[in-house]
Amino acid sequence: MAHLERVDRRIVKSKALLKEALLSLMQENHFRDITIMKIVEKADLNRGTFYKNYQYKEDILDEIIEDVTTDLIASFRAPYQQQQVLIVNSLQASAIKIFDHVARHSLFYKLLAQGEAFPGFQKKLCQLFKVLLLQDFADITNNSQINRELLASYRAYASLGVMMDWVEGGFTYSTTYMAEQLVAILQSSHENYTYQVLSS
Repeated sequence: MAHLERVDRRIVKSKALLKEALLSLMQENHFRDITIMKIVEKADLNRGTFYKNYQYKEDILDEIIEDVTTDLIASFRAPYQQQQVLIVNSLQASAIKIFDHVARHSLFYKLLAQGEAFPGFQKKLCQLFKVLLLQDFADITNNSQINRELLASYRAYASLGVMMDWVEGGFTYSTTYMAEQLVAILQSSHENYTYQVLSS
């Protein structure tokens, strides 16, 4: 069992190094120009280690996107995970994890901000936010005159806009400051609204 755990840790570490190496190389190079040899050299690993974990360099990219998406969903849901209701006026900045997520995946988001490495992915993120809002809450407004789908789109694009503005600005502010600002924005615009959580 201990041997298997050591092997598992090695695999996790090797994959992390390969992913970081690819993202680092993509800061200065187009993906098509990056070879497997360049990736392993950047990661300080050998080709054998690469082929134990992946078949193609595209496999690394697919796994990076999967990792980012999975972590983004968990971070988005963090303020209301295991909660039956989300009371906006009681929301604490420490519950906001979305900016910690962006900081963890800063190389990815820098590339996303450039617009060439992951074409269309910002739109996919907006759709993801919209789905989570509509899926996780009984309703996102107490105003019957407001179209629920349109409001979800508005909030999804606004959320992504704040995230990407922070990235494009070079992470000028701390994750704590960004979380505090987001809470202040939510509390000023949502007033005393309480959201019933359907699932998370």
